[in-house]
Amino acid sequence: MPLLNASFFKADFSTAYADDSTAYCVETTLRDSLSGMMRVYYPSGKLKQFVPYGDVRQRIIYGTLSNWYENGAMRSKEDFVMGKRHGDLLTYYPDGTLKRREQYVHGRGSVGSCYAPDGSPIPYFGYEQLPLYPGGESVLLKEITGGARLNAKETAEMRQEIAQVVTMRHQIWKREVLVELLVAKDGHLADAKIVQSGSSYLGTATLRSVAQLKRQFMPARLDGQAVESRFIVLVSYMLEMPYTPGRSRRPHETAADNYHRPPGLSGQ
Repeated sequence: MPLLNASFFKADFSTAYADDSTAYCVETTLRDSLSGMMRVYYPSGKLKQFVPYGDVRQRIIYGTLSNWYENGAMRSKEDFVMGKRHGDLLTYYPDGTLKRREQYVHGRGSVGSCYAPDGSPIPYFGYEQLPLYPGGESVLLKEITGGARLNAKETAEMRQEIAQVVTMRHQIWKREVLVELLVAKDGHLADAKIVQSGSSYLGTATLRSVAQLKRQFMPARLDGQAVESRFIVLVSYMLEMPYTPGRSRRPHETAADNYHRPPGLSGQ
């Protein structure tokens, strides 16, 4: 089967090169014009992961995704159909003892069975758990929007933008920012970057606010183990610009002139 590409990455998923002895290797091969597979290798050269794709370019998994410990023991087997879990989800301890058994149907799973290293049953816990900010997502968004402050230059940019879109009717000015957060295994925020922003100055203000978050996350967990994770948060900013019927505007006056708050923004 033809090799589509090979790439290398470090333990923190940053890009690496073939001559880096600590790098993981990812090889993607084509079975035909559509389907194929991806293999991930440990720096030692041992197979770490096998992913079968029904569509390589769209990354649609079709078949059994398998993971191995570096000692060669099976770590997990996950059945997929058209990109959704469908069938068994099995995980194992390094010595081969079954750790988890779950059944999925078209992406939906039921409560499965979990086992201790000695094989005895233990209370069920979810396979994948996203990072959680104390108080939940609503508190996280409130702290981000509440901490967003524009400097003088950014405030001027915002006023100019509002002036370009305002009309004589009641209008709500709204912008959204997608920010990707990297949460480390211990729960601290390791990095943040803007994925998409309606305005560049809002992206910059959002990053400054994120950097000031005072509390740590509960880290993501995979099969009970804390793992580093990335997730995207949608942050919305809104400014209501009222129009008073019968009131004419002064020359050069815009709704931006009615914005008298300090250089901060309201969020929702």
